[in-house]
Amino acid sequence: MLLEPTYAENIIVGVVYNNAWNWYVTEKDVWFLDYNKLDEAYKAKGFQLDDFIDESERGGIQVLNHNNALEFLQRIKKYKVTTEELNHLMHEIFQHNATDDLLDFSPSLLIDFDKRKLYSMYPEPASYEEYVPNHWIGIYEDFTNLVPTNQKYWINHKGKSLFSER
Repeated sequence: MLLEPTYAENIIVGVVYNNAWNWYVTEKDVWFLDYNKLDEAYKAKGFQLDDFIDESERGGIQVLNHNNALEFLQRIKKYKVTTEELNHLMHEIFQHNATDDLLDFSPSLLIDFDKRKLYSMYPEPASYEEYVPNHWIGIYEDFTNLVPTNQKYWINHKGKSLFSER
């Protein structure tokens, strides 16, 4: 795992692309899908987006959607993590009674490129759901029920959520 989850900084994102499910732990800024909309919002408040966004991973992809998702996902493949890696790290933290750190492991976003939907549970006021491409749906809600059972890294060997054991 290249980056470890850090509350509101390095976030855990579930991605569905061509019916395949993957987890990523990346810096949070790469997941604003429509940088043009984000730029407009920043300008309306008197700021320059360039001051806040590092485009090295996006490489000029202003609007991230199904058409360019493959290219983007190739660029960030070093940040892909398995369910087992996340589960193992979460168990390590739980074993050391660092339950405050479990908040780092809450999934922040689910981006379904196939259905053109972004679900956000990001805990800080970033409003990813407002910066989705045209003809997409952005929703702020708990999406954990949409995660396939075999991808729920927060479930222990007894079938219980590590989040509820805090």
